[in-house]
Amino acid sequence: MPQVVAGPVDGFVNLLRRELDGAVAAVYAAGSLALGDFSQKQSNIDLVVVADDGLEPEQLRRVRRAEKALDRPGRKAAVWYTTWEEVSGGPESLREPAPLATPLTWSILRNDPMPLFGPDWPVSWEDKGTLRAWALERLRATAASKKGLLVLRRDVAPLVLEAARLAQIAITGRVLSKSEAGESSSAIVSSSHRRVLVDSVGYRQGAQTSMYWGPFERKYDALAVVDDLMGAAGSP
Repeated sequence: MPQVVAGPVDGFVNLLRRELDGAVAAVYAAGSLALGDFSQKQSNIDLVVVADDGLEPEQLRRVRRAEKALDRPGRKAAVWYTTWEEVSGGPESLREPAPLATPLTWSILRNDPMPLFGPDWPVSWEDKGTLRAWALERLRATAASKKGLLVLRRDVAPLVLEAARLAQIAITGRVLSKSEAGESSSAIVSSSHRRVLVDSVGYRQGAQTSMYWGPFERKYDALAVVDDLMGAAGSP
């Protein structure tokens, strides 16, 4: 766990265990924390909180107030309050939707769990076909959203790496971190546009210097790479 988020996460987990009288059975980190790719510039904190029988409305109100301590500058934390039934049962078992209740999160719980407390390997639902279809749909939505100026690296890097990860999931059915996906995707895009993948991974990992002299060349390569990734994933 990166030191910059260890304190807030530990504090939130301790509050859950202290305030809810044993109702919480497990807490897992999800997203970039679980995949070992947390970026101080780009990542938020994603957690999955599992209660055997779910939490009562009053319990949820109490702990949701404490979520603010998990927020990063400009990035709100995401916490999924769920049950073992939902973790093992998949989308059809959901009582209500939640932003983190996606095939991506279920796959992480199954293959790359990061327990903060509770069982090391939860029995988690996974369906490769559903995961790949979800990623392709999200990739199309990401491509459709590639609007605006896209001048700053902080805008370009998230778009490029999210598209790279979704394309890799759609093609392989495997969940990679965004940095891994950016590196792996060099082989499936035009060689003339690969530089934006390297630049985006570098930015995510803390590089201060861009590989581009100007923003418009970077924007052109970013848009071209998203199109390449769409084609590689089989989306028209």
